[in-house]
Amino acid sequence: MNTDHIITNTKTGNFKCEFCGTEESPPLTPAPINVIIDAMDYFTDQHKDCKRPPAEAVMSEYIKGFDAGYSYVINEVEQYIKRQDYDPRATAPLLTLLAYLMVEGKSDTRENT
Repeated sequence: MNTDHIITNTKTGNFKCEFCGTEESPPLTPAPINVIIDAMDYFTDQHKDCKRPPAEAVMSEYIKGFDAGYSYVINEVEQYIKRQDYDPRATAPLLTLLAYLMVEGKSDTRENT
C-alpha cells in the first residue's frame, strides 16, 4: 500500500493526508520516540485508503466541439494564468477574454466576415 500522500507539514509540524486534507497534531514533545512513531503509524493507518481527489477540470474541457486551434489557444491561456500565480494585473484581462469566448450562444465571428 502506497502511503506517499501522508506527510509531515513542515510549516505546522502536523501529520497531513494530501488526499483528504486532514491534519493532526503530533504528540507534544519532548516525548519518547515510540510515542511519536505510534502516533504516526495510527495516522497513516487511518488515511492509507484515502483516494486521490479527481483532477480539476480545465476550462477547455467545457468547450469541446470547437476546432483544435481554438482548444489549443484556450489551453495555452489557462497554462499562462496558472504560471502567473493568479496575479490580478496579469490575469484579469485574460480571464475577461476567456469569459467572453466561452459565452454560450455567441456566434462564431468567422461566420460574420
